[in-house]
Amino acid sequence: MILDQLSVFFDTVDAAASAVSNVVTVSPFAGRDEPVNVTVLLTGANAAAVSLAVTLQESDDKTAFTDVAPFYLKKPDAAGAVLVFALPYQTRKKFTRLSYALTGSPAGLKVFAGLTRDHFAPYAEGMYLDGRQG
Repeated sequence: MILDQLSVFFDTVDAAASAVSNVVTVSPFAGRDEPVNVTVLLTGANAAAVSLAVTLQESDDKTAFTDVAPFYLKKPDAAGAVLVFALPYQTRKKFTRLSYALTGSPAGLKVFAGLTRDHFAPYAEGMYLDGRQG
């Protein structure tokens, strides 16, 4: 996973019942032939007792945002949970942000969310420590 500080919506912030993220510019990802994912990480002692509804929003000018698509994280395990979804093809505007609504107590929970890219770059022959040949 590749992560860039300019692509972070929530940077491990204390959870609240609802919140709106930082604005992230998605135009650098336009036209690339690779998936761009949104990764949401919820951590904390009572993570198993909550549900999270995340909405991706977009804007042309950072003033008026419209909803693109909703995503749901229901009943994660006790250690926390990861929700990963591809940036929807309907995302056409330059700026995006996330909003979420948390069902359950947000006490002790942290939220991280950002745009992430998968990058597959296998090693060349002979570069594996365990002797594999690629």
